[in-house]
Amino acid sequence: MDNFARNALAPLVLRLGLAVVFVYNGMGKLGPEKEWGTKWAPPEMDLPAAVQAPVAWGEFIGGIALGIGFLVRVAALGLIAIMAGAIVKVSGPNGFSILHGGYEYNFVLIVALSALVLSGSGMLGLDHWLVPRRR
Repeated sequence: MDNFARNALAPLVLRLGLAVVFVYNGMGKLGPEKEWGTKWAPPEMDLPAAVQAPVAWGEFIGGIALGIGFLVRVAALGLIAIMAGAIVKVSGPNGFSILHGGYEYNFVLIVALSALVLSGSGMLGLDHWLVPRRR
């Protein structure tokens, strides 16, 4: 059971938890009222549509990829880049504490995503079954 928990269940729990967060946040940036991801940021943020769209779609599609375990390492790296951008553009100047609008939450997401970069999808992800491996 220990091997199964470490190689299958732990990555699955991590992937699904992160998938919920990123799909939810990505969906909040999409839709016709947000011009399909190009108008979700407040004007004072001064983010061009060419930046807003990849962030919105990256969160949404990256979250789905994590959920099904497809290209997990690539998706996690992309989401790390989005979170690093959020720290630089939004929360970084406020310090670390989330209580003061800081980057604590982004930091935790980056740490969790980094674990997926290192571990991959696990045995219960599509990557495990689609990518040939030397056994």
